[in-house]
Amino acid sequence: MRLSYNLIMKFRLQRQEISKDLFIFCLEQIKKNKIHIPRASKKIVTGLPSILKEIQEKGLPNYLLMKKLKGKLGYGIFLHPEAKPILKGTPIAPYSGKVLLCPQNMENDSDYTFALISDLRLTKEEQSKWDSTRRYHPRRLYALDLDALKRGNFTRFINHSETPNIEACFIHIPANLSGLEPAPFELIYVAKKTIHPGEQLLVCYEGEDKSYWGHKTKPFPMTPKTFRLNQSSIPVPPQRHPRKSH
Repeated sequence: MRLSYNLIMKFRLQRQEISKDLFIFCLEQIKKNKIHIPRASKKIVTGLPSILKEIQEKGLPNYLLMKKLKGKLGYGIFLHPEAKPILKGTPIAPYSGKVLLCPQNMENDSDYTFALISDLRLTKEEQSKWDSTRRYHPRRLYALDLDALKRGNFTRFINHSETPNIEACFIHIPANLSGLEPAPFELIYVAKKTIHPGEQLLVCYEGEDKSYWGHKTKPFPMTPKTFRLNQSSIPVPPQRHPRKSH
């Protein structure tokens, strides 16, 4: 249990990390390419502030548990066996990490990367600024990636499944009265369906093109109930689900 605690405390980045210059560049690309990014729901906007506070203070919300899985499967994130169910549409947390601009066809060894925006074409001047080591090519495509390899939060430990109970939503955070800083784009994990006590939180890493794994070995097949926990397997006091926001 101590090792799990140390890992969680190491990864407590509340939201995505991006340089000022890249942030401005992203805004320009979104406008230039007329990229539509859906607005976050009220449930997400009102629910995130308390979750972000717990990430900062404890790394993991009280109603979740991190547990080592069998063999070489690593860790998983579970809803505590005595917590209330997490209802569909409830925010889990932002998938945090460092935002990077990378050539789209460049092989990435990180297992913690999500492509936020793809198929970006850069001018010669833009390529010179953001990718100066490569010779300019007008047809080279770039992607805006979010990498949690070295910086992130507990969401980086949420495992892959082809039958997930969480979905990754690419949305923008509007101006609000909930104390949540607005953002033109952000990746938020949201409950895809009701998550029941003891179930593992799982998300599908692949998009519509099903190309995430590529040459990599696909992971052990899991469903939310594959490693379901019960109270007897948890040597810690019961934890509560946070109060609903109104």
